[in-house]
Amino acid sequence: MYRVKEGFIIRKIGGSIMAVPTGTQTSEMHGMIALNESGELLWNLLEKGTTPEELAETLAEHYEVEKSVALSDAIRFIDMLKEQGALQ
Repeated sequence: MYRVKEGFIIRKIGGSIMAVPTGTQTSEMHGMIALNESGELLWNLLEKGTTPEELAETLAEHYEVEKSVALSDAIRFIDMLKEQGALQ
């Protein structure tokens, strides 16, 4: 199960969707994470805690893609957030 760390807010900045660190996260992470529409959808699920399979299911239903493609995309998104230090 993956969950976004506390201390992030989602903001629309100049037409872009950004995950912005707040509080103690600002000292751990410098900068923001740019999200597209599907990234924002997955981020919202990750705020509550979820699995790659649940993320894939949501992507498959929302975008009408094959579950194998959706799972690959979900795992890639999780890996990116891990690298950024945004997941616990």
